[in-house]
Amino acid sequence: MLESFFLFMLGWQFIHSVEEVLAGFHKKFPLFRMSLGTFIFFEVLFQGLFWIVNFTPLFPYRAFLMGFFVVLMFANGLWHMVWWGIEKGYVPGLITAPMFVVVFLIFYFQVLF
Repeated sequence: MLESFFLFMLGWQFIHSVEEVLAGFHKKFPLFRMSLGTFIFFEVLFQGLFWIVNFTPLFPYRAFLMGFFVVLMFANGLWHMVWWGIEKGYVPGLITAPMFVVVFLIFYFQVLF
């Protein structure tokens, strides 16, 4: 079950990153600004690591890293919605971010019950 949710979140993160690139996240992130190249480089490294985890069944701490990623994407989704509330308008990544929250809650309640 974890692997299925992880893989969905990983694929959705790619779509989310495309939205962020197209909407100029790198220029609007409130903590610091960065160049588009820096943002894309970070995204490739970040997602690349988790794609390696996905395709390497014997990767050390694989289940932990998958669970960590699922929780991290939940936090990412929440952050975008909080940022939207602060800005009172669209922020880069807002269209795709709520899916992280929805999928996490489905995962969470399946684990509980």
